[in-house]
Amino acid sequence: MVKGKTKSGIKFEIDERIKDDARALYYLTALQKPDIEPMVASKQIFNLFELMFGSDDGIINFMNAVAESNNGVCDTKTMLTELTDMMESIDAKKS
Repeated sequence: MVKGKTKSGIKFEIDERIKDDARALYYLTALQKPDIEPMVASKQIFNLFELMFGSDDGIINFMNAVAESNNGVCDTKTMLTELTDMMESIDAKKS
C-alpha cells in the first residue's frame, strides 16, 4: 500500500499495484477516446474508483475529502485532478 497526500492535502492509501492492473489501463484508455459520451466516461471513472478504493464507501470517502478541500463541492474536474495526483504519486513511489 502507498500512503500519500495530493497537492491539495487529501490523504490517501491505495495499493500501488493498481498502476499495473490491466483493468485500470482499460478504464484510463477508454477515457482518452475523443468521442466518448459523458455517461460512458462517468461509468469508466467510477469503475476505476471502485478498483482503487474497493467499495462505494471508499469512493464516497474520497469524494467527501475532495469536497472538504473545495468549499463543500466535489466537482468532476477537481476530482479528476486529485485522481491524477494520486496516480502520479504511485509512480513516484515505485521509482
